[in-house]
Amino acid sequence: MNNNKNKVELLAPAGSMDILKVAIEAGADAIYLSGKSFGARAFATNFTNDELIEAVKYAHLRDVRLYVTVNTIIYEEEFFQLEKYLDFLYNIDVDAIIVQDLGVLNLVRTKYPDFEVHASTQMNIFNEHGLSILKDLGVKRVVLAREVSLDKIRKLTNQGIEIEIFVHGALCFCASGNCLMSYSIGKRSGNRGECAQPCRKNYTLLENLQILASNMPLLSMKDLSTINHLDDLITAGINSLKIEGRMKSAEYVYTVVKSYRKALDNKGLSLEKDIKKMKTIFNRTFTSGYLLNVNNFDLTTNNYANHQGIEIGKVIKVAPRAIEIKLCDDLLVQDAIRIESKNSVGFNVQTMFVNGIKVKKATCNDIVKIPITIDSKSLNAVVKKTKSSEITNELNEYMKSFHKKIPLEAKLKIKYQENLSLRLSDGINEVNVIGDKLKNLITFSKDNLFYQEILTKFKDTPYNLDKIIIENDNLAFVSVKEINDLRRRAIEELSLVRQKVTREKSTPLKLNKHNISKVNPSIEVVVHNKEQYQASLDAKITTIYTDYQSDLMNLSRFSEKKIDNMMIHNLSQVANNNTSSPYFNIINSKAIDVLNHLGINKIYLSYELSYDDLKKIDFDKDLNIGYPVYGKMDVMITKHCLISKVHHNKTKQCFSCLNNNYQLLDEYNNKFTVFPEIEVGCNNRIIDYKLRNLNKDIKELKNLGINLFLLTFTTESYNDTLNIINQFKKEI
Repeated sequence: MNNNKNKVELLAPAGSMDILKVAIEAGADAIYLSGKSFGARAFATNFTNDELIEAVKYAHLRDVRLYVTVNTIIYEEEFFQLEKYLDFLYNIDVDAIIVQDLGVLNLVRTKYPDFEVHASTQMNIFNEHGLSILKDLGVKRVVLAREVSLDKIRKLTNQGIEIEIFVHGALCFCASGNCLMSYSIGKRSGNRGECAQPCRKNYTLLENLQILASNMPLLSMKDLSTINHLDDLITAGINSLKIEGRMKSAEYVYTVVKSYRKALDNKGLSLEKDIKKMKTIFNRTFTSGYLLNVNNFDLTTNNYANHQGIEIGKVIKVAPRAIEIKLCDDLLVQDAIRIESKNSVGFNVQTMFVNGIKVKKATCNDIVKIPITIDSKSLNAVVKKTKSSEITNELNEYMKSFHKKIPLEAKLKIKYQENLSLRLSDGINEVNVIGDKLKNLITFSKDNLFYQEILTKFKDTPYNLDKIIIENDNLAFVSVKEINDLRRRAIEELSLVRQKVTREKSTPLKLNKHNISKVNPSIEVVVHNKEQYQASLDAKITTIYTDYQSDLMNLSRFSEKKIDNMMIHNLSQVANNNTSSPYFNIINSKAIDVLNHLGINKIYLSYELSYDDLKKIDFDKDLNIGYPVYGKMDVMITKHCLISKVHHNKTKQCFSCLNNNYQLLDEYNNKFTVFPEIEVGCNNRIIDYKLRNLNKDIKELKNLGINLFLLTFTTESYNDTLNIINQFKKEI
């Protein structure tokens, strides 16, 4: 396969085979997709094994790399199935796999050392240290956390490991890999590809039990768009520009990929029309996000969480069976529009009239009449176009022919008493096909143009002949059939060569066993305030972690501190003798082995593990393995401050939250506590409304080999904290 690795890669999503073809024809250099298992978009159509085989062949023939997401966390009992799946992906020549789980990374780098691995954004990597660790583990590329700024990225692109970032599409409210809200509410784990998108729902924010904002999508991020900043991204040294959207439509993928391809290839051209098309296809209002340090107020959309389309007019008349709209943009039959009234209504335009004449298209300043019955309160309402029939028709026309063509050089040799031969080359790969010996003399001469016309019949292939050399002695007779057969064989042989991936040789991963000091079964605590801290001291707890400003270590998910004995949440924070928190998403023994190799002294398993799951993990009993047994987990960790936004402050450092208490109410009146982290950049933590209390399960957990039991205190008083610790002490 011929691939130019020196240029920046445009990486596109594909949720189906049809969309993969659209993405490639629109100009993608690489495609990422998922099979039916182990992908972080479980509700996308995704690819069967047969479709994956077809996808690899289709992509490679067109000089496009193909990456498969295996980016969920994997339970212990799933590794047998996973190994078979990885065998399959390796053998069909997938270029790389994208992983989140350290256990999957362990398996791949041990069993398939030359299988290229990319670290998913779910690993939440944001500094040089995290990159260095993954490089040592054999990772070729890291998809950085979405919270990393371009200024920071400039310092990360010279670490000897490829950098990939998201440049367009949906943004997560929570730090990637740390969102447990969907799992908490409905057991649909975002780390297992089953996210129910709770960030797009409406919430009410309480300040000291008083309503501050009511029934609004307070957690809904705007959509990322960086098309106007590509020069800065390329200059920064980024290797791959990733478009989000494996669950989006073909029109979305076509429009966005084609727009970014145009921007990358044709610097200086106006992108106004392309941006308008992208907004029409899908937008929740565009932002350049954390990447370009957009202020806190402009990151979310508190008034809506749905696709906004583009404004095309206003309702100027509402009759019993029709409405009239004064247009400020084009409207075509089969466009989808939405009337933005109190009771918004959306529909496809089937019929419309201008000046009493039925039309297929109306333009700016036209007054268009549409036969439909809607609420009279829609008078003066804004009208938005949410789907464009013009873009759909453009896509359908575009896909009628191949646009992604590979230029070839051909050399045809026609000489009497020698074998007919044809050499095809794509600049890197070359095949030479030999035909029969030419024993017959020609009866009349044919010029080389005749043979060129036969050779250039590449209609149903992804190739075109860029250069043709013909060595012809004008003596030998050769039939059209012979040349056609030779051309067909040469194309087949070249295609087989191009479909194969060239893997870089690599040494299998060897994990070192880190000798640690095994501790007796004991309680460790996380405290949020000084009262809880004092209660823990009075209860004779020797290991206390905290996230409030104190002389203890900070627990921020975004901290770049690397301190011994700190509780850490991602690879970017690893130092000697650390404790890994439950937010490391460790659910299998292979991941445990990686953390031990890195010198982690105490390893806490994930909140997402049930007792039955724990029983199946075959971990080393000499290690310090912990489990969260009490408290309310963080369901979201975010750099966005929703409190500041609701207070209409432009920046986060407004200190509106000082001495106040906050709760977030969902549609079922569940109350999630919100903790502003003023000391660490005014980040927000959203705490689960459910309380975990496994006081009666301590004996069973100890029998499994668990020797550390984590109690997390959030809103408990001094007395509550003391009593709860003492209850667990009795069980331990």
